[in-house]
Amino acid sequence: MSKSGIWKYVWQEIWGGTAPATWIGKRYSPKKHGEMWVADEEGQEKYVNQSDVVTQLQPYQQLESVEEVLKKWTDINTIVASRQINSVEVEESDGVYNSRGVYASSSIFDSKYIVGSRKLFDCGYMIGCRDNSACSIGAGVKESIYCSRCWEVSWSNKVSRSAFVHDCYDVSECLFCSHLRSKKYCVANIQLEKEEYFKVKEMVREWVINGAACYHE
Repeated sequence: MSKSGIWKYVWQEIWGGTAPATWIGKRYSPKKHGEMWVADEEGQEKYVNQSDVVTQLQPYQQLESVEEVLKKWTDINTIVASRQINSVEVEESDGVYNSRGVYASSSIFDSKYIVGSRKLFDCGYMIGCRDNSACSIGAGVKESIYCSRCWEVSWSNKVSRSAFVHDCYDVSECLFCSHLRSKKYCVANIQLEKEEYFKVKEMVREWVINGAACYHE
């Protein structure tokens, strides 16, 4: 599955309807650091592709302090990128293990159809996510487990069909909520009736569309 195909599928499963014309929202577009596309935000590391690695001694120079040693080490110490084991359909990614369909991502384990993400374990159909386990169909999900069909969810467990949620457990169909447990149809921690909730969700969907359609591949 292509990157644009993953984007369309994730959008459809979370928000329904046709995905914005752009294949991925601006917040979820990975950036290139040196020679490698990775999801890490800091971008301080120096990356070199595996095919470009050349091991050789440096010209002799007398070293008179630990500071000089550290400076020389910084000059030569690059991170070897483009590594994958038992994986297929991997592009512009590094540290991919037993996975399929991974694009512009790093440290991906036993996962499939991942874009612009890092440190995912047993996940599928994730865009712009990090530090998750056993999550599926999400965008902007981080530090969470067992979350599905989520958009911008963090530090949560067993959350489904929700968006902009933080530190929640066992919630479904919630928006802009924090610290809830075993709830449904809540917005900003306010309990709503089902019909009222979906009216608000439609407003939020349109708001997200306006923000998502600002990046062009």
